[in-house]
Amino acid sequence: MSDATAVAARLRGGDWCGGMPTSGGDGCASIPGLVGWALRYVQPLQDWFDELLGDPSAVVAFAGDWERIANYAQAVSGQLSSDRARLDALDGRSVRKLRERYDDLAPVVRDACEWSSATAAALRLASTIVAATREFICSMLTAAAKLWDAMFDGNPLDFWNDLREFADAVWELVQAGKNLVDRLITALGELVTLIVALIPILQEALDRLRQIIGEMIPPLATGLGGLLGGPLGGILGNLLGSAAGDLLQDDRDVEELDPDQLSPDRQRAYQELMDHGGISSPVDLLDQNRLIDEISGGDGTAISVQTVRRPDGSEYTLVNLPSTLDWGLLKSVMGDAAWKDLLKDYGPVNDLDSNIALVMMENPWLKTQYERAVLNTLHDAGVAPGSDVVWSGFSQGGIMAGNLGSDPSSGYNTIGIVTNGSPTDHYNIPSNIPVLQVEHEGDVVPKLDGDPNGPANPDPRLMQLQFNPPKPTVPDNIDWILRPTPTGAVDENGQPIDHPEHNAGTYRDTLRDYINGGGTFKNDWSFLNGEITDTYVGQTHE
Repeated sequence: MSDATAVAARLRGGDWCGGMPTSGGDGCASIPGLVGWALRYVQPLQDWFDELLGDPSAVVAFAGDWERIANYAQAVSGQLSSDRARLDALDGRSVRKLRERYDDLAPVVRDACEWSSATAAALRLASTIVAATREFICSMLTAAAKLWDAMFDGNPLDFWNDLREFADAVWELVQAGKNLVDRLITALGELVTLIVALIPILQEALDRLRQIIGEMIPPLATGLGGLLGGPLGGILGNLLGSAAGDLLQDDRDVEELDPDQLSPDRQRAYQELMDHGGISSPVDLLDQNRLIDEISGGDGTAISVQTVRRPDGSEYTLVNLPSTLDWGLLKSVMGDAAWKDLLKDYGPVNDLDSNIALVMMENPWLKTQYERAVLNTLHDAGVAPGSDVVWSGFSQGGIMAGNLGSDPSSGYNTIGIVTNGSPTDHYNIPSNIPVLQVEHEGDVVPKLDGDPNGPANPDPRLMQLQFNPPKPTVPDNIDWILRPTPTGAVDENGQPIDHPEHNAGTYRDTLRDYINGGGTFKNDWSFLNGEITDTYVGQTHE
């Protein structure tokens, strides 16, 4: 028996009500005298009365809501059983994974049926208890009112004796009413305790349900895409399905990176990051974008969080976000991995799945694993909610910077966004936030958001950017630096760079050359300048 089933059995059993009387009547409809008139026609007294004794109809309405949930869960359970049976006639890797997910899903839905129907039954019983208590109290008021009226029909000489008897009778009724209300409060308290006990069980079930659905989406989308579009359709379906599944996957643990566990090349990049003593130009941010990619490697995701203290003593948090480090099935398609690993999910959370989700599936409700990892890193680094933050990244790191900088629910006060080689046009970044976007004319990646900039299909906005300084058609808060693709570029070891148009190192050099050549900005980026007083590097992986 699951925990949910055990609590449901106690709810359905009714032992929590401790023998409370139940009734469906309403003794409150005919209270005589001034009291009855006041309760019927004086609205504040009606409201006070309902708050004191409860409203049975409201409890019944809640019970009806839970019954509808139970019926829906029952229907879903039946549909799952039917769909699972149809899978028995099929075979293949994707089908086997689907069968496993259906088997995982079945007990979660069965538990949902159990606790929702049990909660409905308990609430219906609670409504009769509330009604019985109302009826008793109203009957008590009716008796008191009739006794009071009778006092004025007898001998006036007996008034004081009648008054004493009336007071004694009312006292007994009040005591009986108090005892009943105490029992009602105790019984309903037990009911609340049982329902509250369901909350962590339900949360665990919902988390498990979300995880199962997230694992089911990619094979379903792959199969559907294959049926509709052949192999190419299957690949496209897998890409979209994996992106949607990424939004539903569990949070990954974030811990502080241990440099002793890194390879020599990654250790060198880590030490270079730690040696950065301060920020004197936006070029420093682009250089750190390069370093965080090198620190991450291909096994996981590293995110750096730095505290920068300006000359005036004020501080802000600088977050360096890595680019795409796992290209998923494209690794096999492009020959960088074996075909047997076509559907393998590698370590980094800043992968192709999250890339697609950030560009095509941005929404205010679900966040990618990468986005959740960034927020968890900030939390682990001790950055207080509401702190001033500058987001910076190359490629997908820049996409994440635009995403978080435009998200009012991030929990932080964005004061700047610095990106390079990133498609960020689809984000609605507030006009009070300064944005620096550096792009190469030959880089296709910034076009992936649907804004086809470049000479072949010029965007009028970007045509203005051929001028220095840019013309005012670009929003005032955006410094959009569009430069020619560098030629003859080499890496830190002097080796030629295969794709200089989309490379963190060449973007750093491009911005440095732009500034050294007299290039100007609309925004005053000197607010970035200051001493780096603390650097925290968090790491996570799938």
